[in-house]
Amino acid sequence: MSECGQIQGSLSLLKDKVILSQALPSFGREGAETGFKEKSKIDYHVLSKVEQRGILAGMLLGDGKRSEKNFFIQHSSKQEDYLFFKKNLLEQITGKPVNARQWNTNEGYSLIRIDPKLIPMTRVLVKKLYKAGTKTITRKFLNLLTPHGIAIWFMDNGSKSFKKKNSKIHALEITLNTYISKEENEVIISYFSEVWGFKWGLNKSRDCYRLRMGTQEGKRFFSFISPYIQDSMLYKIKIS
Repeated sequence: MSECGQIQGSLSLLKDKVILSQALPSFGREGAETGFKEKSKIDYHVLSKVEQRGILAGMLLGDGKRSEKNFFIQHSSKQEDYLFFKKNLLEQITGKPVNARQWNTNEGYSLIRIDPKLIPMTRVLVKKLYKAGTKTITRKFLNLLTPHGIAIWFMDNGSKSFKKKNSKIHALEITLNTYISKEENEVIISYFSEVWGFKWGLNKSRDCYRLRMGTQEGKRFFSFISPYIQDSMLYKIKIS
């Protein structure tokens, strides 16, 4: 396996090393008691097929992992609020309850996994992204994204850091941690430039590449996705 593949595998929250600890009760639409806090929902206009595809595409590009013709999402229990934000969206898109399960890794980490019900739209998207069984990012797939989906992708895989000079912050650096080939990243760069007017640059990390953006462009990008950022993930775009 290439080092890129190893890095991508490490981002799957050790899904091959987990053991089932307990099943969590369904998180009902009526807000039934489940042990989890239900967050207020952002209006994602999920009745629109365009938005449904855009949100699902963002989830698949982010932390969504293929499971045959469908996908699942797994996060640390520390990101419970964010995971259930996704759960609410998936229940609206599929029109069906989404089950959640609590997992513990052999190393003692607590994870939560959600498995949305398979719908035709999801089947088509998974097939488009996983050509010949391998996740391959193409311009055709990226064109399905909406600002909502892009925000989810960044909440999953994005990060920020500050550069300091004489102990004072003087620059902002934003990273989209794709950890894929240079060629696939260049497809993403072209997409953002031509469709949304954002300029990402390449950043090499070992034998993989990811995307990086500087201060002024980063502020524009944060302004673009900020209406769709879930409360518990606001720290990712906070720059003050």
